[in-house]
Amino acid sequence: LNFLLQLVEVNGSPCLKLTEDEGKMTIPGTKMIYRLYDAAGHPFMDLMALEKEPSPSTGQELVIRVLGRLGETTKVVPTTVELLHRTYFRDGQVCEPLPSLLEVRNHVQESLSLLSPAHRHLHNPQPYPVAMTEKLYQLLVELREASQ
Repeated sequence: LNFLLQLVEVNGSPCLKLTEDEGKMTIPGTKMIYRLYDAAGHPFMDLMALEKEPSPSTGQELVIRVLGRLGETTKVVPTTVELLHRTYFRDGQVCEPLPSLLEVRNHVQESLSLLSPAHRHLHNPQPYPVAMTEKLYQLLVELREASQ
């Protein structure tokens, strides 16, 4: 099992790894992750927000920053918003029943079937965007500036 653990908060204070390569930077703070859907029912973007931010709402215009293009803002209006973040363990204890392998498999297959065909192409698929809220971006900028 390969995984990467990145420190994003110390004693309740957000922190980040400094790097020139935007693809290797950490995103500071405790976050919630949302999947945004279009009118056809296809997920079109995953959105990171600070845990303390209000959840995005269906039909509400969001000003976001897409990873890889953080210098520009984009506006999106999701028709459906799904919270992806779930806490299964807290303080070393199971706090929500774990899904079975069959349930996980079925969820993955269903999620893949909902992707737009443009994202499922075997050759040259359209990249699936991941974005952050403007508030999370501002925290990132503040921490970068404070470290210089």
